[in-house]
Amino acid sequence: MAEPHPSIDELLQRLASEDRTEQRRACDAATALLKVEPRFQSVLNRMLQDGTLRARFSAAWVLFQTSGPTLRLLPALLDSLESSDGDVRWSATHMLATLGRMHGEAVEVLLHVARTADSAQRRRMALYAVREVAPDRPETRVAVLDALDDDDSGVRRAALTSLAKLSEPDAACLLRALDALDQEDDPAMRRIAAVLIPDLVRHHPDRRSEARGRLESVRRSDDSALARAAEAALTRLD
Repeated sequence: MAEPHPSIDELLQRLASEDRTEQRRACDAATALLKVEPRFQSVLNRMLQDGTLRARFSAAWVLFQTSGPTLRLLPALLDSLESSDGDVRWSATHMLATLGRMHGEAVEVLLHVARTADSAQRRRMALYAVREVAPDRPETRVAVLDALDDDDSGVRRAALTSLAKLSEPDAACLLRALDALDQEDDPAMRRIAAVLIPDLVRHHPDRRSEARGRLESVRRSDDSALARAAEAALTRLD
């Protein structure tokens, strides 16, 4: 005998749950309910506008799965980039990237958010989304390079990792990565730079000697993780 569908009120409460497992189960239940009760979509549309951040993400996720990527999901997904739950942030990022592939307007919004959002976390996650959906666009390259000067270290690190994700990173991208090796005040940036420099050199083989010299200068660093990263990068260069 089929299990009865939960009451609407109970389901709405579960969709807003801070418990990740409960929220996922509620999303699955809502998806199943929507298949047999199309009028439930209007309830989800209201939640998409008026619910808590957690509830709005759940509504966006269910509607994304059932109705496809539509621009009405954009505000809720952008707000979800600031969720304290990493799974929610990354799910929203991937959905935004898919949205961008289908609607060019979404890419423009993501570029704007990556450059101007007040929240550093929103800027960082928007950067991840835009590099996924538009790695070949000149505007993405500009946004990534600009983000290397962001006030927030998390955004700067996201920008640095994004350099190697660009379809055609130019020489300026490689030079910024090489310069990051000298950032004594941010060991993480130095290690990230060492890891990705070989990938960038593939686009600029004429800079191989310069890259090797810069990596040689940090291979005996007191930072053992940086030294290992530089050693591995030198091996990849060869």
